[in-house]
Amino acid sequence: MASASTASSTEVLAGLVERVAFHNDQNGFCVLRVKARGQRDLITVLGHAAMIAAGEFVQASGNWINDRTHGVQFKASFLKATAPTTTEDEPVSPMRSPRRWTKGIAGYRPKS
Repeated sequence: MASASTASSTEVLAGLVERVAFHNDQNGFCVLRVKARGQRDLITVLGHAAMIAAGEFVQASGNWINDRTHGVQFKASFLKATAPTTTEDEPVSPMRSPRRWTKGIAGYRPKS
C-alpha cells in the first residue's frame, strides 16, 4: 500500500513590516503585518526574531496556515530582517519621522 505524502512545499515571502502586532522579548516570537510583494492586502506573518521594528524589510520562508480564529497566516520557519535603506534625497513618511506627533483638531501634527 502506497503512503500519501502530506508534506507541503516551502514558500518564500518578502516585504515591508508595516506593524509589529506582537513581539515576545524572551523567546523572539513575533506577529507581523507585512506589505508583501505581489499581495494587495497586508499579510500576517508568524515567526521568531530577536529584534524587529516597523519599517524593516523582511524575507521569510515557510508555509501558509489557516488558523480557526485568525484566518490565513504565513508561518515562517526562517525570518531575516534588514534595516530600510534610504538615501538623503528620498522623502521620509511623516508617520515614520523621529519627531513626536500630537493629535490636533484637523488630525496629527508635529509637536512644537
